Amino acid sequence: MLKSEFTAVIKETQLLLKNNSGWRGRWVDYAKQISDKKPIIDSVRKSFRERPPLMVYLNITSAKTANKSVNFELRYKGQTVAELTGNIDGRHKLSTEGTKSYKENNKDHFGCDIPLEKAEWDGKDAAKFRSFFKHRRGVRNVDADRSNDEHRLESLLLTEFSIVKNKKTRNIRPVRFGSVRFPMPTPIIASNHKNPQYPQYGKRDKGGGIDILARTGKGGKATHLCIMELKDENTRREPPKDAMKQAVAYTTFIRELLRSDAGEAWWKLFGFGGGGKVPKPLVLYAACVMRSNLNNDYSFRDMELEIEEDTIKLHYLYFTEENDRIKIKPEETTLAVVD
Repeated sequence: MLKSEFTAVIKETQLLLKNNSGWRGRWVDYAKQISDKKPIIDSVRKSFRERPPLMVYLNITSAKTANKSVNFELRYKGQTVAELTGNIDGRHKLSTEGTKSYKENNKDHFGCDIPLEKAEWDGKDAAKFRSFFKHRRGVRNVDADRSNDEHRLESLLLTEFSIVKNKKTRNIRPVRFGSVRFPMPTPIIASNHKNPQYPQYGKRDKGGGIDILARTGKGGKATHLCIMELKDENTRREPPKDAMKQAVAYTTFIRELLRSDAGEAWWKLFGFGGGGKVPKPLVLYAACVMRSNLNNDYSFRDMELEIEEDTIKLHYLYFTEENDRIKIKPEETTLAVVD
């Protein structure tokens, strides 16, 4: 019964993508533009140092429009607090008044009243801004938007997965682009697993996004692309099964993308070698990622879903949080090796 529910999600998502095929051409263009801009992005990114807890992100719009400069997001606990404009001449600028204004949120959420407008990245004002967040302790001052905590947890998980030395959670690495975090967009919105949607291109809400996209495995052919759906709560009202359905919907999109004309380009952008050739058959992982409690669901362990010649394998990762760090027990995940 449960497997049939997940299979129904695959079929519904495929039909949605088939009936709204305009995404195919756009994602071909995205891949070409991003691939063409990669040398510029790599060069700019190498010219400055990321300084935690402020983490650098690159969205798809900034990646494909990069020219003599690249607009990065600077996030604190997963929330954007400034825009970092990296220039090929090395004169980088930091602003809280960029394409969006972050000044008021910074003050209300974090108590930071340091407005910046094209401040020199290595200058006194930018240093003061970074120092404030480096020494800040505690949660945000207000938290009316529930998504903020999911963004915070997403950031903690990305940090945990990105550790190189003395890594506790092995065989999992986030997909990055230009050596920075890269939120992967989708043309569909699956946040309501009962009613996935395809917003019309050009509208304000252009689609959804994958919470965490990662490569899992020991390397080579044993490495698989994993699409993770993160929830900040694990309740009977929003159980793991529902999060898994969202993960399956987004994984179905990734499968359709990799089997499209843009497939080989995106496979390479996701960090896989082999000359960009997408494996046949293709095995993708879909995972629900949630807080660990008595509502943990292990019923879909080792479940496999067929999608034509390809396969989606279902996984879970339940975690706890301690001192701003993610803790994972070996018995509470099928995704990685935990020491």
